[in-house]
Amino acid sequence: MVSAGKTPTGSQTVARALAVLELLGREGELGVRELGRQLGVAPSIAQRLINTLSEAGFVEKSLGNSKWKIGYKAFQIGSAFLASTDLNAATAPELHLLAEQHQVNSFLGVLRGKDVVYLAAVQSGGPISITNAPGSRTYIHSTALGKALLLDSTDDDVQTLLGTGPLKQLTKKTKRSVSAVLKDLREGRRLGYVICDEENLDNVFAVGAPVRDASGGIIAALSGAVPRQRLSARAIEELCELVKASATRASRRLGSLK
Repeated sequence: MVSAGKTPTGSQTVARALAVLELLGREGELGVRELGRQLGVAPSIAQRLINTLSEAGFVEKSLGNSKWKIGYKAFQIGSAFLASTDLNAATAPELHLLAEQHQVNSFLGVLRGKDVVYLAAVQSGGPISITNAPGSRTYIHSTALGKALLLDSTDDDVQTLLGTGPLKQLTKKTKRSVSAVLKDLREGRRLGYVICDEENLDNVFAVGAPVRDASGGIIAALSGAVPRQRLSARAIEELCELVKASATRASRRLGSLK
């Protein structure tokens, strides 16, 4: 359940409206009753919130059902955040290079709380269809983006962030123990990238690498995903180097020397 009570600096209504947007950003689509349940309010209150947000363009009804999703205005504001940062200019050429020249679906993400938030996703001409819209959230432990974002974190910090486990299982190959994730991170620090071998989605192999700013700190991560089926060892090696090189070039544009 999302907390939507009164905040010290804002009204209860504003807090609830923001909670609605957060829920839809995470879940994709929800009905009014489910929104009310997760907010801890009556369906009538949830409906009033939806009506107000809909009139302003922040949410809209999905085609073919009675559920609601993020609207164009929320996407517009989120896109403005990315466009106003150097991160967009530094990473956009690399995302398109991976997708258009190498047929690799490419993603940019940042760490927000205990989730990875997608900032950008570029569809390649390959068979994997991207469903991760900018602003949507995903798991840290099961994604290449998530693990790449943790490469500078201490074991204690990772333990605090992920908890004691077992971690949520997304596929048969999801690593559910924190110790298994820590092992991946130790290998990732040595190589400069991490892999996700069908840990988040079946038949999807992904590689993630950190994007650093002028201070050398990790501010985002870049990943590339391809079908796992018939992926040779040589192709895996080439993909790892491609993603690592793209992340390194993006980091250089941001002034990183690491």
